[in-house]
Amino acid sequence: MSKKISLFLVAFATIIACSIMACSSLQPQRITHQLPPSQLDNKQWKEIFSQQAQIDSFKMLTTGSVKVPLGGVLNKDKLPPKHGLADFLWVEVFVFLFHHQKKGWFMIDTGLDRTFQQKGNIKGILAGNFIKAAKQNKSQNIQAQLERENKKIEGIFLTHLHGDHTAGLPEIDPSIPKYVAKGEQYLNLPLLYSSNHLSKKDTLSELDWESGSSIFPLEAVIDIFGDGSFLGIHTPGHSSSHLSYLLMTEEGPILLTGDVSHTKYGFVNNIEPGWVDDRKLAVQSLSQLVKFYALYPELRVIFGHEQ
Repeated sequence: MSKKISLFLVAFATIIACSIMACSSLQPQRITHQLPPSQLDNKQWKEIFSQQAQIDSFKMLTTGSVKVPLGGVLNKDKLPPKHGLADFLWVEVFVFLFHHQKKGWFMIDTGLDRTFQQKGNIKGILAGNFIKAAKQNKSQNIQAQLERENKKIEGIFLTHLHGDHTAGLPEIDPSIPKYVAKGEQYLNLPLLYSSNHLSKKDTLSELDWESGSSIFPLEAVIDIFGDGSFLGIHTPGHSSSHLSYLLMTEEGPILLTGDVSHTKYGFVNNIEPGWVDDRKLAVQSLSQLVKFYALYPELRVIFGHEQ
């Protein structure tokens, strides 16, 4: 091994070690959110769907698009030889707003801030492996859209803590409570993959999915508001403790898969993402949601990055 290669490996190992040590100091604080008593016990889905809807408004905001590798959003080993898909895909980045009649307005995920009109706010040697490019129209960033909406946001529920789902946080009032599943990891490695989305000044309220109900075919369902209107579905695999969400709206039940399935193609063909924290869990989580939709086709399904 040449001296240059040896020095490079030592330098790279040093960067990784320093990044890992720095990561712990850049992590947000965590507290356990006290969930109300669940109204789901001993209920079946038809009964849950038929209850009077407490969510009277639901909106989807598109905050821009990012270019990502096909092998990230779909497991290429499961694609047919002539799948007809491009090697890179432009996918939309969403924020969801909903209004609960008694509790007010809430957000799901945070979209993109205005930096994505150029290169975005995710930096580091590895960042380019995930997002190759970004597109965002003027005033499409999350801050501009929230100003137009002019709604008091009571809380932000995150599907997971990957950069394309937290990238709007720098433009959002940091005092708004933020919720995530217990055990969901936040990656912030200086020089390798880092952002200004969260820091040790922030607090994440963790939702204890282990206290959730098992309602076939879903294994862990959290009754977040305690009235059956807004449910978190524990769907790990793509990330360490991913949450999908189910909303009981006046227009019917809406299932937000999050990145359990980035695209309709992945959902219809039961192909999990290529990017996963745990392949076996990713397959199980997607299979649960696919089976859920097959049993209850009245569900409106919105995929992680495709309407």
